[in-house]
Amino acid sequence: MNTEEELYDPTIQTAAESEGGIVDLILGYLRYWKWFLLSLFVFSVIGYFYVKTQVPQYSIQTQILLKDAKQATNKMVLEELGVTPPNLEVENEILIIKSSSLIEKVVKDLALQTEYYAEGRLNKRLLYLNEPAKVEMITPSRNTYTKPWPIQVINNNEVLFNGQKVPFNKPTSTAAGVILVKPVQAYTKEPYFVSFSSVEDVARVYLSRLMVAPVSKQSNMLVLSTEDAIPKRGEDFLNAVVQAYIEASLSDKTQTIANTIAWIDERIKVLQRELGTEERNVQQFKSQNNTVDLGTQASQIYGRVTANDAKVTDINLQLTMLKQIEGFLAKPDNVDVVQPSMLGLSDGTITSMVSQLGTLKLQKQSLLRTIPETNPVVASINDQILSLKRSLKETLGTLRSNLLLSKREVEKLNSKFESDLQQVPVRERELVDVMRNQSIKNNLFNFLLQKREETGLALAQNTADGRVINPARATGAPIKPVKSTLYMIFVCLGIGLPLGVILLKDMLNNTVRRKSDITRTTRAPIIAQISHSDDANALTITAKPRSVIAEQVRALRTNLDFLIANPDSKTILFTSTVSGEGKSFISLNLGASLASTGKKVIILELDLRKPKLLSTLGMEKKVGLSDYLIGKVEYKDIIREVPQQENFYMIESGTIPPNPAEILMNRNMPAMIAELKRDYDYILIDAPPIGLVTDAQILGQYADVTFFLIRHNFTRKTHITLLNELYVKKVFRNLNIIFNSIDASSFGYGYQYDYSYYGEAEPKKGFWAKLIGKS
Repeated sequence: MNTEEELYDPTIQTAAESEGGIVDLILGYLRYWKWFLLSLFVFSVIGYFYVKTQVPQYSIQTQILLKDAKQATNKMVLEELGVTPPNLEVENEILIIKSSSLIEKVVKDLALQTEYYAEGRLNKRLLYLNEPAKVEMITPSRNTYTKPWPIQVINNNEVLFNGQKVPFNKPTSTAAGVILVKPVQAYTKEPYFVSFSSVEDVARVYLSRLMVAPVSKQSNMLVLSTEDAIPKRGEDFLNAVVQAYIEASLSDKTQTIANTIAWIDERIKVLQRELGTEERNVQQFKSQNNTVDLGTQASQIYGRVTANDAKVTDINLQLTMLKQIEGFLAKPDNVDVVQPSMLGLSDGTITSMVSQLGTLKLQKQSLLRTIPETNPVVASINDQILSLKRSLKETLGTLRSNLLLSKREVEKLNSKFESDLQQVPVRERELVDVMRNQSIKNNLFNFLLQKREETGLALAQNTADGRVINPARATGAPIKPVKSTLYMIFVCLGIGLPLGVILLKDMLNNTVRRKSDITRTTRAPIIAQISHSDDANALTITAKPRSVIAEQVRALRTNLDFLIANPDSKTILFTSTVSGEGKSFISLNLGASLASTGKKVIILELDLRKPKLLSTLGMEKKVGLSDYLIGKVEYKDIIREVPQQENFYMIESGTIPPNPAEILMNRNMPAMIAELKRDYDYILIDAPPIGLVTDAQILGQYADVTFFLIRHNFTRKTHITLLNELYVKKVFRNLNIIFNSIDASSFGYGYQYDYSYYGEAEPKKGFWAKLIGKS
């Protein structure tokens, strides 16, 4: 025969219990199906109206191609003028497109700071280019931006603005400020609203929705996208952003060339006056001295002087360019960049360095439109500018020294030529002097005219960095709200809310709700599991012999054969942790079941502090066990028959004593138990709870088998620890657990029974009965 531990191995029970864990968990939740159904209905209704109140949003996109200025057709012209176009950096262009100043300009141009809408059934109906009349805010007041203002066209000449009549095309003072109303559409009486906002606030909103990104990391093509409730407004916004960016890029690129042209034009005007003076001097000299041709010697000297003077002119021009460059370096970085012209400067290093410096300054100005001075990118450019300025100053000093040295050498040659000219007749020498000045001015004038034409050609060929590939277009269907997603969210909320409440309730519930709550804490075997009963009759096994509980009690009675192998071992003690866990109910029904087999059974009401057997059976109170133990009556006088069941007897507790523990230790107690064993087949002891008093431990010495009652959803999990200590220390003989009052339909309990085979199943509830919670 198997031992107790083998018959009721908790490991086997736990493994068997876990097999249907998921199914049992689902069945536990299905008990609350009406709450799930109600929550789903409520959230579905809320979700429906929420979706209806949302304003659809459309996606709008456009593409532009950024062109590298170094690959333009005017590259050679720009380089000959000493102007090097800046490198194209996609990241900087994106920052420029998303700059606050550019977006604010677009908002002003499109008047987006003023919004019009009409009230719909559940949401606003936005108006754009179809409003009956436009309102222009001329002078705002402190109430302008506080609320939307109602407006309605009442006739072809005036509107009703916030209850005030306002004529068309005439500035009028209102509560919102000084406004100007302009008619747009044909006469209509549809009321609508106008809402004013500041340009800065609207620009921030549109800037937050504007996305600019390259097609790929190596691509110069940018995709601009935004979202808007009105597709046409979104298209106009993106097209205006692209147009404003193109205009800004053209302005930046032409700035340096325009400055060069202006300088050349100024120099041409000066040289034109000087050349005219020199030509008149030559004409006057020849007229006065009747000079037509120079002699051979004078011609040779004149040729040398002319060549030497050209060198002096070139040196002076380069020194003038150096002064302009030094002035360019002396200007602070925060002023407008005016790059000096490199005309006549032969040093290619300085030309390249000046171009790089101008490029860096342009990049800095572009970045400062979108990012602060303290940004690391600006700081890096500042470092490059400082380093380039230091190198440029050193190179300018070296070049200036070389030019001055060359000038002195040329001037020495001029002295030699002067001495040679002294041998020429005075008139011819004077003619040479006059013609030399005229020739210098003429050469320089022709040079500037040529460069003026080349610079004008470069300006004419200048194009913007961006080219529109596809104009802005909106998606055919709205991208927001995604109805299916929103409905799914509300369905999840409808399921999640009751689920979360149930889980929270379960987490906060510290009572025993599952068999695993017992087996994970103690190895004491579970001898029986008894279902919950709402029957008013305490002797369920007698009143309903074919019920589920009756069959479970019979199963417990059968298991007694394995627990009580010795015929002389017939005393069974019932105890629990606290009162109310079902000791009296189980002991009465087990006793009745044993009595129904023809055995003589007696039950002792030994809970002297709070007796319940007598009141449960509805019997009148008489003398009982406490009276016998103090010697007032004989034990035969306190035995009473239990009604409704033959062969079933009881001894009530009697008068409640002030010292129950001492009474139970009376010497008459062992004698009474011995006599009862001779007269009865089974002795059932309804003992007090073990968690409150020591009475049950005193009575444990008389018991052959101890049944510890644990009530489903009532006994605290912490009490199982006390039970385990009693089991390990063997305080009670042959300790077993009865899991009582199990509600098989409750959450998390996976043991359900179907005893309809025996002919008396539990009554089922109808649909509406389940919904209102009544059977």
